[in-house]
Parts: sequence; structure tokens; C-alpha cells
Amino acid sequence: MATQSKKIIPIAILATLLVLSFTVSSSTSLSFAQRDGSSGGNQAAAQNSEDGDNDSSSGISQSSSSSQSSECLSEGNTVGSCNNISVQANQNSNSDEEEADQVTTTPQTATASAVEEEQPVSASVSCGEVITQSVSLTSNLDCKTDGLIVGADGITIDLNGHTISGPGVATSKVGIMLSDQDDVKINGPGIIQNFQAGVLNTGGQDDKINQVTFTKNQIGSFNTGSANTGIEANSFFGNNIGVASHSSTGSKLLYNLFTGNDLAGVTFVNSATNEVTSNTIQGSVSGLFFDGQSRDNVVNSNNIINNGGVDINNANGLPLNVNNNQFNDNRCNTSVPAGLCLGK
Repeated sequence: MATQSKKIIPIAILATLLVLSFTVSSSTSLSFAQRDGSSGGNQAAAQNSEDGDNDSSSGISQSSSSSQSSECLSEGNTVGSCNNISVQANQNSNSDEEEADQVTTTPQTATASAVEEEQPVSASVSCGEVITQSVSLTSNLDCKTDGLIVGADGITIDLNGHTISGPGVATSKVGIMLSDQDDVKINGPGIIQNFQAGVLNTGGQDDKINQVTFTKNQIGSFNTGSANTGIEANSFFGNNIGVASHSSTGSKLLYNLFTGNDLAGVTFVNSATNEVTSNTIQGSVSGLFFDGQSRDNVVNSNNIINNGGVDINNANGLPLNVNNNQFNDNRCNTSVPAGLCLGK
């Protein structure tokens, strides 16, 4: 019976993911259809707000989010902190004359200009607003609609210590929505809570989520059709699923804390060449799950422990040579197939 129950768990997770992929994607299409069909972002936000007023509020209490976040972080004393990576490019010109001719268009000056443009500015934003430049929040948002909609590539949304709250997991609302937007950064500290998806990334490339706390969402961060998403040094607790990946490639989950997410910490469905390294995943039914179509993924040096069903599940026991997923130096107690836990 124990073996059968372990194999039923991922099926429930997969069913949940498929249902959510339809409902959340429908919300995305509606929001962007309204925005594209209107004369501007404010009209889209108004339409989105009108749509949100028709949804029933969940009445979920938000007063304990700060204490829960502190408790969650206190449990993560074994988790590595965020590593800030600074990349510098230095190029030498071939001659003094070439350097003089190109003084206003060198790669260094172009890069400097780009960095200046990306700096977030303090802004008072509204629920359902389409964001087209880098912003730093100045207050909390309590939304009946979607939270914020990213409307441009290469921008930063800095939560700046604030909270974006939604109308509840039973709605189709999203905390921060990215649809085919690239090189977007979502930075904490800050909290995203009470949405169907805290962050929804559909089709974006090279987007980054750093130092954000996700709690009381159906899915904390949901990637579908995305590529090279970076999810680093975040906290996921009290969600139904922490991170879900559907038909996505090249994601990197590094130094995150997952605790007490009901169904699963992390799930991958039809997703390839992703990396899961140095995370702590605990207190869920299923810790880390890959379905049979998820191939060539790498799982290194994680603490995946104290989950109620299976800590690591590779497609209900599919041999590793079938989907070529790699598991190295992971501390866990149970796995299917057996042998994926360090020393077991």
C-alpha cells in the first residue's frame, strides 16, 4: 500500500498543474487582450479591475505573513545565502586613433547607459497596472485583480520590502504576470501572497526572481513555455506548490527554501535541461518531482527531507537512463527509483 500511495501523489500534482495551466493562461490571455485592444495601460487596468470586482474575495487573513516569513527564514539556517555575481567586461582598442573615433560608442559606455536606464525609480503603482519601466514599490498592494503586469523587456520590479496580496487561490488572479517578456528582474525583499500564481511566466526568456517570499498561493512561481528563468534565494512556504515548470527549459533554482508547501516543493512537467542546486525542500507531500517527459535535468547538493510521500521522484521510478536526469550529492530519505539519496 505504501508503494501505491507514493505513485498516486505525483498524478494528483500533475492533474493540478494541467488544470492550473488552463485557468492561469486564460487569465493571461484575457488581461493582455484587454490591454492590446485599448488605447492605453490605464484603460486596461480599469477593465481588469472591473473583471476583478466580479470575483469573490477569499477572506484569507494576511496579518500573520510577517511572523510566518520570519519563522520560515529561521528554519533555513542551512541554506546558502544569495551569491551576488558581478560580471565586468573590459575591451582594449587596437590603436589610439580607433579609441578616439569610437569614444562615444564603446561597449563600455553602451553598457553603462543600459545599467543607468534599468535602475528602478520609486513609484506608486496600482493593482492591474501594466509596468513598462523599472519601478521600486513605495507601498503594499491589496488587489482584487491581477497584481502587476509586465509590459516591456529588460525592466526591474523591486518590491522594496512591500507585499502584493491577492483575492485568494480560488480566483484566476496572478501576482506578477510576464507574457513573452525577456530579461525581467523581480527583486525582493518582499512578499507575494494569496494568488493562483504568485509569478506567472509564459514564454519569457532570461527572467530572474530573487529574494522574494511566496506564501498562501496555489503556485508560488509558475513557468510555462519559458527559457532560462533564474529563481534564486527565495522563500516558498504555505503554498500548494512552491515552483511548477511546464514545457520550460534552462531554469536554474538555486539557494531557495521550500517548506510546508502542501502538495509539492518543486515539480517539472515536460521540462528539460533545468538545474536544481543547493535548495532546501521539506514539509510537502512530494519534495521534488519530474514527470516522464522531463529530460536532461541536473539536481545537485540539495537538502530534500521530511516530506510526507517521496523526497525525490523521478517519473514514478523511471530508470535514469530513460530520461537522463542526473542526481548528485542530494541529502534525502526516500526516492523513486531507489539510490538517488546520498549514501542510500
